[in-house]
Amino acid sequence: MVYRHSLIARITHITFFLSFLVLALTGTQMFLHRHWLHLNVGHIHEYVGLAMLASGIVYVGNGLVSGELGKLLYTPADNAGMWPMIAYYLRLRKAPPQYDDYNPLQKLSYTMVLLLIGPLIAATGIAMWTKTGGRAMGLLHLGFALELVLFFFGHTIMVATTGLWNNVRSMITGWYRRPAHQAAVTPERAPTTAQSREASLTRA
Repeated sequence: MVYRHSLIARITHITFFLSFLVLALTGTQMFLHRHWLHLNVGHIHEYVGLAMLASGIVYVGNGLVSGELGKLLYTPADNAGMWPMIAYYLRLRKAPPQYDDYNPLQKLSYTMVLLLIGPLIAATGIAMWTKTGGRAMGLLHLGFALELVLFFFGHTIMVATTGLWNNVRSMITGWYRRPAHQAAVTPERAPTTAQSREASLTRA
């Protein structure tokens, strides 16, 4: 067992996910001009959007300070494992290629969301909120949102195929059971004092 996700990372990750679900619902309502909820969905969309933006900023900031962000970002060193990982997901090979905490496809998707799609969604959303963007900005915002939906769909598949309960448990408790092919590559990380204290409280 290795301590994979800090408390801040888990809270911001879950907040981001729940916020996006609400944004997808309210955004669809506004796009279709429907009123499924007897509330001002425009205001809900704006406020929840700010909550998602705040959770993203805190997540990235914490990752920069702790050094965890570097493990999520795609680098040229990941090129060699890209096609073997695709072959594993397509069931063209039995065993996955060796990797550390995150495989190359996960890193590529995280990098695109953190450095491209996420900032563009935020920028276009703020432009619409401040009335500085017209219809074209709204279409761009919708397009980036659809890309994020595709990311979540692909992310869910990756989570399920690489151990659903193991990944869900790590996002709830922080602890992750490293598969045998990963354990042979990277030694287990010893949790810090703060992490150990948090883990003892969680397991209690």
